[in-house]
Amino acid sequence: MAKPKSDSGKLRWTLIGALVVFVAMADWYADGLGPRVILGTATLNLTSEPDAARVFLDGEFVGRTPLVDQTVRPRATVVRMEHRFHDAVARSVSPGRSEVVDLHIEFPPALGSLEIVTNPRGATVLVDGEEIDQVSPILLSPHPTGAVEVTASIHGRETKTELVEVLPRQATELSIELERVAMSEIYVARTPSDLELKIGDQRYEPGMTLPIGAYKLSAERSGYAPVEKTVEFTRGRNDHSVRLVRLQGALSLSVSPPNAAVEVSYPEGAGWRKLPYKEGMRIPTGPVTVRATALGHRSYEQRMTMAAKPLSHAIRLEPYDVRPGRRFRDSLASGGEGPLLVVIGAGTFRMGSTGGSADETPVRTVDVAQPFAIGVFETTRGDYDRFRVAQGLPEATSSSADGDDSLPPESLARLPVTRLSWRNSKDYVAWLSKETGHRYRLPSEAEWEYVARAGSTGRYYFGADPTMLCAHANIADSTYAITYPKPGVAACSDGALRVAVVGGRSVNPFGVHDILGNVEEWVADCWRDNYKGAPPDQSARNGDCPAHVLRGGAWDSLPHESTVSVRSTSTRGSSTRGVRVVREL
Repeated sequence: MAKPKSDSGKLRWTLIGALVVFVAMADWYADGLGPRVILGTATLNLTSEPDAARVFLDGEFVGRTPLVDQTVRPRATVVRMEHRFHDAVARSVSPGRSEVVDLHIEFPPALGSLEIVTNPRGATVLVDGEEIDQVSPILLSPHPTGAVEVTASIHGRETKTELVEVLPRQATELSIELERVAMSEIYVARTPSDLELKIGDQRYEPGMTLPIGAYKLSAERSGYAPVEKTVEFTRGRNDHSVRLVRLQGALSLSVSPPNAAVEVSYPEGAGWRKLPYKEGMRIPTGPVTVRATALGHRSYEQRMTMAAKPLSHAIRLEPYDVRPGRRFRDSLASGGEGPLLVVIGAGTFRMGSTGGSADETPVRTVDVAQPFAIGVFETTRGDYDRFRVAQGLPEATSSSADGDDSLPPESLARLPVTRLSWRNSKDYVAWLSKETGHRYRLPSEAEWEYVARAGSTGRYYFGADPTMLCAHANIADSTYAITYPKPGVAACSDGALRVAVVGGRSVNPFGVHDILGNVEEWVADCWRDNYKGAPPDQSARNGDCPAHVLRGGAWDSLPHESTVSVRSTSTRGSSTRGVRVVREL
């Protein structure tokens, strides 16, 4: 029998009511629309350092930071953030209805360890671009957590870069296999030889090896145009060359008087190249020296720097009194005066001798076109002591045995300074140049003989009779022979056993004392065995030489060793060696 309709209706409504209650409860516990309408909502803005942290609200994952406009119920909520490289951090928040809460969490630093192993061992290792001061294997403990870039390299092996993660409180090991690569051996011929050369980021060394491939080659040197090019290196030996072109500038000089002789010199190879000046001539960049001379004028010399552009310079030579025989002294900047000088005029003479040693030949004509001044006396102890004191040199410029030290001080100061090497002499004339502002130097061998001959053509400027030597020169004579028996001494007596006070004997026709005997005098020239190839003018024979020339003989020289043409050579100073200076006009 069918149920009454009223019973079925009641059952339907009962089921509907139960469903409504169930949905409402589910909505409530699911934080659905009901609680939001009844209780309202709050908003969370969640950030972290570092970001990308996993976010949990009351244990439920909701996303990664930064997380903004996260809606929550207005109640106490536990916010937990987790990051791969840090320990988890939790915070409790209690937002009110419609409240916006900003929560930022900074994860505390965390540490782990990283061990880097390579095959083969001994690799250079960079961690995040910074080179470690030891080679593999390397243990970095403790080490900050995070993603780490590791680069390992060994010469002759490929370079590898790998990423590894260091996790909190964990030991991380990274093993890198470095494979062999084909190598090239590199040789580069360089012009000039001292240019700076880099291949890639490495300084070039002959025979260096690099993995095969293309590299940037860069070469530079001051005063030259730099070169940069790409070079492909193959397996085995690679020979290449690089040549730099010297930069140049144009030189323009205004010279007064216009008939002055102008010489331009600049470094080339191991020495200096000298050229006569021509208007607008091209000069390599770097130091350049301009020298001008004219008869009756002071010589002019100026060091300048040539750039890769035009250089203009004005030269005005000062008129000068070049009367032969005029005596003068230059003032010293440090006080006092320099050596007494005498002006030597221009002229021509025959240099050398057919009756002497082979090194005095071939005889040639020498043109002394430029007047100069020369020391009236050999440089004295008094003159040299000014230089010695200024330079802080030892007092013993001469041995007490070199002369009679029983002489009064004023006479001792007039003894010639001895025991000077050629280099000592060069240093002295350089100091005089600096002190006076004029150019002092050693005489050339041609200038010395020109002065020594003083217009004569014989063995001595006073003739050929050796018995007259004692009136003009302090040499080995009868006085010398009493203490130092020696055959062939001069048959006369000059009254001196060793070095004598300068100026005690006759002056030669050019106004110079003691040009023969007393002490041998250094000249500027390098020693050569003869005059073959010697210049026809008054210039010195310079160059890289182990020994230099001495002229004039000394207090222990025999008459045939004291002529105007005799030559000797040495590499050091002694009690028989001194110097006589030249000053350019």
